[in-house]
Amino acid sequence: MLKNLVSDLKQYKSIGIFGFGVEGKSFYNFAQKYLPGTELVIIDKNHPSCDENYLKKLDAVELVIKSPGISLYNLGIEHTSYNFSSTTELLLKHFKHQIIGVTGTKGKSTLVTLIDSLLKNAGKKSILCGNIGIPAFDMLEEISAETNIVMELSSHQLLHATHSPHIAILTNLFEEHLDYYKDVHEYYEAKFNIYRYQSKKDIFIYNLGQKLERGYNVFDNELKFSVDFSLQNGFIHKSTLQILEKLKEILALGDEAYMQALNTFQTLPHRMEFVKEIQGVSYINDSIATIPQATIEAVKILKNVDTLIIGGNDRGVHYEVLIDFLLTSDVANIILFSDTGKKIYDALHVKEKQKNLFLQKNLQESVKKAYNIARKIVLFSPAASSFNEYKNFAERGDEFKRVVNQLKG
Repeated sequence: MLKNLVSDLKQYKSIGIFGFGVEGKSFYNFAQKYLPGTELVIIDKNHPSCDENYLKKLDAVELVIKSPGISLYNLGIEHTSYNFSSTTELLLKHFKHQIIGVTGTKGKSTLVTLIDSLLKNAGKKSILCGNIGIPAFDMLEEISAETNIVMELSSHQLLHATHSPHIAILTNLFEEHLDYYKDVHEYYEAKFNIYRYQSKKDIFIYNLGQKLERGYNVFDNELKFSVDFSLQNGFIHKSTLQILEKLKEILALGDEAYMQALNTFQTLPHRMEFVKEIQGVSYINDSIATIPQATIEAVKILKNVDTLIIGGNDRGVHYEVLIDFLLTSDVANIILFSDTGKKIYDALHVKEKQKNLFLQKNLQESVKKAYNIARKIVLFSPAASSFNEYKNFAERGDEFKRVVNQLKG
C-alpha cells in the first residue's frame, strides 16, 4: 500500500503543498523521504518563501496537495482549475479497505476514540488518525496489511474526495462551517462523500432520523445499517453503543473487548469536561460545542445549569433554535460575548424579561461574571466557532480553564 502510494506520486516532477499547517508539513516530511527527486513547492501566504502573489505558484506545479483548512470557495478558485488532491484523498485511495471512517457535525472524536479502543482491546492492530489531531501521513510507516485505520474525517477533508472508506459512519448533520462553503448543501454534500464512492460490499452506518432537504440517497450498499443518533458531547449515548455493537458483530470481536472499551473510556478534553468546583458551583468546559444543537444537548444532559456562557465567531449559522430553547429552559443566567453573543443577546433582549442577560467584553469577563452570580452549574458551551479570537476550540477551552482555576475558592 505504501509502495503503491509512493509509486503513484513519483509520476509528478513537481508537487505544490497548498497550506503549510499540520497536514502540509506532514506531507512535506513524507515527500522529502520518499520522493527525493520531486520538486516541492510551498504555497502558503504565511510562509517566508511566499509573497502576496503566492497563488501564482499553483500554475507552476503538476499536482497540488491542498490542506483542509483552505477554502477554495473563499479564494474564488474552481476545484477543476488545477490538479488538486489531499493527504486524505491519497490515504482513501491506497488504504481504503483498512479504513473505518467517521464523519458528522458532532460526536466524531468520541466515537473514533471508542472504536480504536475496542479494536486494541480485542488484540487488533489499530491506529487513530485524521482530524482528531494526528496526521495520517505521520503514521504511514506504522501501517501493515493487518492494521485498522480509524479516521475522524471532517467535511473539509472529505470535500472533493473521490474515494470512500470500507466502513463509513455518518453520525449527524447540522448547519456549520458556513464561512467555508457557498451554502449548507455544499457542506452536506462534502459529508456524503464518506459513502458516495463505496461499493456494494462496503459497510455504511448512518442516521435516517434526520429529515434533510437533500437526504442520504446516494448509496447502493448491501451492508447498510440505520442508527438513531443523538449528539454525544463526551457522553456515551445509546446511539454510540449501537454503533460499537454493530462493529463488534461485523469485525467478529468479543464481548470482553467491548466492555473494556466502555469501562476505560474517559471524556475527551473540552467535551463536557468538569474543571473545578468553587463554593459549591461546578464549572464545565464544553468548548467543543460550535453549533446551537450541541449547546442545547449539553444543557439537557446536565439538567441543573443555572448559568450559561455563549459566544464566538459568527459564521452565518442560524440561532433561532437555540434562542427558542433558552426561552423555555431553566437557565436563569445567560452570559454572552463576542460576535454571536451580541446577536443572541439582541434577540433575547427583545423577547425575554425573565432571564438575567449579561453582555460581556470577552470570555475572561464572562467567567468573572459567572463567578459572581452562579449558584449551581456554570456551563461554557459557546454554540459557535472560535476563530475570531482563538486558534481553535481547544485553545478557547484552555483559556476558560485557566480563568476558572484563577478564581478564589
